[in-house]
Amino acid sequence: MNEMEVEIENGNDHKAVDPIDILNVQKHKWEQIQVSISKNIKEIFWKAWIKPLKFQKFENKILYLSTESKIISNRAETHYYETIFLEASNFFKPLKRVKFSTISLHKKEKIFSSNDELDYKETKPKEYNNLSFVDSVSMNLNSKFTFKNFIVGESNRMPYAASKRICEKNSLIYNPLYIHGDVGMGKTHLLNAIAIELKKNFPNLKIVLMSAERFMYQFIKAIRLKDTIKFKDQFRSIDILIIDDIQFIGGKESTQEEFFYTFNDLINQGKQIIISSNKSPVDLLSLDQKLKSRLAGGLVVDFLPTSYELRLEILTQKVDLLNLNIPTDVLKFLAGKIVNNIRELEGALNRIWANYELTGKTINIENSKVLLSDILSVHEKIISINYIQKQVSYYYNMDLNDMSSSRRSISIARPRQIAMYLCKYLTSFSYPEIGKSFGGKDHTTVIHAVKKIETLLNDDQKLKKQIFELKQAIFSIKS
Repeated sequence: MNEMEVEIENGNDHKAVDPIDILNVQKHKWEQIQVSISKNIKEIFWKAWIKPLKFQKFENKILYLSTESKIISNRAETHYYETIFLEASNFFKPLKRVKFSTISLHKKEKIFSSNDELDYKETKPKEYNNLSFVDSVSMNLNSKFTFKNFIVGESNRMPYAASKRICEKNSLIYNPLYIHGDVGMGKTHLLNAIAIELKKNFPNLKIVLMSAERFMYQFIKAIRLKDTIKFKDQFRSIDILIIDDIQFIGGKESTQEEFFYTFNDLINQGKQIIISSNKSPVDLLSLDQKLKSRLAGGLVVDFLPTSYELRLEILTQKVDLLNLNIPTDVLKFLAGKIVNNIRELEGALNRIWANYELTGKTINIENSKVLLSDILSVHEKIISINYIQKQVSYYYNMDLNDMSSSRRSISIARPRQIAMYLCKYLTSFSYPEIGKSFGGKDHTTVIHAVKKIETLLNDDQKLKKQIFELKQAIFSIKS
């Protein structure tokens, strides 16, 4: 590393260094960061959300990035902040924060999208040299990810209710609270909402919201700096620890062990822990058995498949929140075609609006079909009533013809009800259309089947696991 790079990393204002040279070196570093990130995420996401980010400056240990679209700026901050921060911290040292701004195409004004509403032109950035431990390790909270903006339906009622209860009581009634569900169902939104509500209700508590990857980064950093005692003391001083995507800690034995001891100490001190994951504790195969047991020792709640009505309501609220002018028929089209997860659904909406912002093309169903062809082709080929019937029949080792028969033995009737339930939540078909595909059954039979499975899922852990495995099977084939 040359002298100029040392000065840049240390954030020193060295008179012998040409400011233009410094800026060019820093811009090159950001280009290297973008290349590194491209190796870890899908190309389509990198081109949409990372490539458009432009380097502005690195000052007072803060990396400033900008883009011409508020949609892209918001997406980068809410979904890729940790990825960008972790990669950038290898190039900009010491890095405390990443700030995103939107540059108007017409006025070339920089408008910051972060929660503290910094004015880029008139206000000096905050000095973060003396950040507290909590502030330095916590994720940036998104002011839009609140309970008020969380759409509640049958698929997420339990996680929502448990999260609200913790914020109202802070009584350790659910400790730990473990929330799991497929990718993009709203787990991060809930964790963010919990942190916002707790800070409002209990302002004196030390609350840390971080990803499992960030925890690992902090632990590895402490080992490198030979400062593990300070690391332990700092984490054990927290009142509420919220960890997102705990599955990423799996396989790293030393980090798992440290997290286990931190977890135990906080629980024994009467501190609240809230965890999210893509699987239930027992299904995290790469996790140590004693840690899995600890995680399962509190309240475990999960997300179920979303309904068409919930997906449409989420899209409608998103459009209203961002003041986007997208026709209702396009929203209905998206809600009916993209059923895999909420993140993919919102990503499709963002792509449609970004395309309009950047090209001016009319937003309608036909243009949306072309723009989203890569996503829609998968769903068109897979998610049909017949496909679901085949997957359920195979899973329960029964004849496909029994899906349309009138046989009522429990070994036939229950899988048939499960197939009807999955058809309702994974497709946009109506109750009468589903009934017709099950041997011409009346729509009331389908309604009864869906409600029966919903009721059983409240208490039947074995059925929850079966539904989860069936969903995995349904979405696993791409042809």
